[in-house]
Amino acid sequence: MSTTDKYYMMRSLEKALYVVETMATRSKWELKDLSAACSIPKGTLQRILRTLEDLGYVRQVERGGAYALSLKFYKLGKQIASQSSIVPMVQPIMLKLRDKVNETVNLSTLSGVDMVVIHQIASHHALQMDSIVGTSFPASLSASGIVFLAFLPEEDLRAFIKDLRRSNSDINSEKIIRLYNDIEDAREKGIGLDFEELFKGIRCIAAPVFDDAGNIVSTISCSVPTVRLDRALSQKLLQEIPAAAEEASKLLEAPSHSFKFDMEEITRRLIAP
Repeated sequence: MSTTDKYYMMRSLEKALYVVETMATRSKWELKDLSAACSIPKGTLQRILRTLEDLGYVRQVERGGAYALSLKFYKLGKQIASQSSIVPMVQPIMLKLRDKVNETVNLSTLSGVDMVVIHQIASHHALQMDSIVGTSFPASLSASGIVFLAFLPEEDLRAFIKDLRRSNSDINSEKIIRLYNDIEDAREKGIGLDFEELFKGIRCIAAPVFDDAGNIVSTISCSVPTVRLDRALSQKLLQEIPAAAEEASKLLEAPSHSFKFDMEEITRRLIAP
């Protein structure tokens, strides 16, 4: 970068990223050693570290002790890597699912407190629920979000709930209890459902996609207008969406998961007025 281009840079961000890059060279850092290594005054460095700590990227090994990077960077790296490779791998499965059910198929993943659509194959219907790739929607209200949260490690789920409360003042204890109930239900059944909580006239079914370590990396879902959601289509979706997600997981060499649900009971709920 030339000297004339430097005015574009945010110095505080530049410093923070330099601190992160320096910290990555050791498992933990005492404040004075990190200050010397980065040539940043202790006061400035503490503000950077506290900000990173509040955001979950840095932790103190013990109270008042050394600082270390959290696993959040590792998880972000894995998420970026999986998203860059998962789309071309899963696209044929999504296309096959679309052709079987003739409904729009979404591939989504968690980002903060939202789900983000990373790939989509549209249905052939004139009336369809389609989103631009990159569109986000609340994880706590969506089938994709519920099923993704169901298979997060407990520590990550607690962090999500904390971020959700912080970002949305309308989230009270009653809503958190309801969310946990939905999560537990999705964990048992292996599918997430929403019944127009996100969009009026649209109901959704989602299933999880796992990687070779058994971690959830994305969801495959169909959002269907209620005017088309009859018994036959509901049962086809309940068969084909989990099957597609399982096929995608096998492609990623994920360990097998066993789920079961009462198709008749869920079908009744999906087609209920």
